[in-house]
Amino acid sequence: MPLEIHQYNAFDTFSLHYRKDRVYHVGKEFPAGFFAAEILNYAGEIHDPLLERITTLTTLVGDATTAEKEKSRELLAELRPLLKDAVSWIYTCPPFCYQDSQHEWHSFELAMNMDRFEQDREDSPNHLPYYFLSFSEEVLKILVAIYNFCLLVRAFESKYLRRLTKRTESAFSKAAHECFDEDDGFLILLEQMPFGEIEEFFSKPRVISGFDYIQDPNDKEKWITAHQVVCKRLIDFYVFDLLNGLQCGHGPSWCRNCHRYFLTTTAHVPKYCDGIAPQDSRMTCRQYGAMMRQKEQNKNHPIYHIFTTRTNTIRKHHQRGKISDELRKEALYVAECLRDKALMDNDYAANGYAQDMEQEHVYAEARKRLK
Repeated sequence: MPLEIHQYNAFDTFSLHYRKDRVYHVGKEFPAGFFAAEILNYAGEIHDPLLERITTLTTLVGDATTAEKEKSRELLAELRPLLKDAVSWIYTCPPFCYQDSQHEWHSFELAMNMDRFEQDREDSPNHLPYYFLSFSEEVLKILVAIYNFCLLVRAFESKYLRRLTKRTESAFSKAAHECFDEDDGFLILLEQMPFGEIEEFFSKPRVISGFDYIQDPNDKEKWITAHQVVCKRLIDFYVFDLLNGLQCGHGPSWCRNCHRYFLTTTAHVPKYCDGIAPQDSRMTCRQYGAMMRQKEQNKNHPIYHIFTTRTNTIRKHHQRGKISDELRKEALYVAECLRDKALMDNDYAANGYAQDMEQEHVYAEARKRLK
C-alpha cells in the first residue's frame, strides 16, 4: 500500500504525512522542515518580480471577469501567456516540483478556453466565468502564499534564528515564541503583508489532522502509523512544515557564501551550505568558506605577511616597466619556493627567511634561473 495512495495534492489541497523527524509527500521522504526552508529561496524580497506578477494578474483577472464580451476576449488573450508562465513557475517550487503529475495543466486549458469562458458567463446568473475565476484565484492564492510566507519567515530567520548559539528544539521554540507572540515589529510586518487578506499567516496553521497506516518506506515487511495532515491553504502547509521542523530541531539557515537558505538538522550553528559555490563550481560553499577562512588567517601569519609584501612589490615593478614579464614570473616562483620552505622549516623561518626574501636577493635568484 504505497504512501501516495493516501494523499491528494492539487492547487487547492496540500497533503503531508509525518513521523518523528521525517515527512512524506507524494511517496518521497524528506527531513522535517525541508519545504519551509527550500521555498525561502524563491521570493520574499521587498522589490520582488513575484509581487509584480501578482499585482498584474490580479488586475487582469478582475478586468476580464467584469468586462464586456469583446473586451473580455482581448483580456483573455493577454492573460493566457502570463497565467501559463505563472503555472510553469509554480511547478518549479517545492512542493510542486516533487510531484510527478502536473494535472493542473488540464484545468488551465479549460479555464483559458474562450468557448467555456463565454458559456460560463451565459449560464451564470451574475454573468461571471466561474471556472476561469476559480482557477485564476487558486493560482493567485499560491503566488501570494509563497510571497508572504517567504517575506515573514526571512525576517524571522534573520532576526531570531541567525543569532542562536544552539539550534535545538528548546532554542527554536523560544525564538518562535518571541517572534510570533511578543514581537510588535513582526506584528506590524504581518499587518502590512501585500494581499495579506488573501493568504493570512497564522503561527497556528489551520490543518485537518489524522492518522494513516502505511508500509515502512525502509522495510516493506513492516507497517507503521504516521500522522496525516491536509491543508486547504498553501501557506498553512509551509507554516506547519516550518513548526514541525523546529520541533525536531531542524531549522532554516542562511548561507554566508551563496546567500541561499538551507535546512540544518543538527544543533551546530552553520555558516555555509553544501551547495555548489558560485565562485568556483569545483567546490561546495562549505569548502570555499573554509578556504577563504584559511586565507584570512594566512594574512596575519608572519611568513605570509613577508611573502605578500614581496610579491606585491614584484607586480608593481612589472606594471611600471622596471622588470620584464619573464623576470616577474621567475621572481614570483622564487618567492613561493622560499615561502614553502619557511612553512616546512621553523629554523629557516626564524633565521634566514626574511633575508632571503629581500628584493635584490629574490631578483638575483630569479636571474640565475633565467640563465
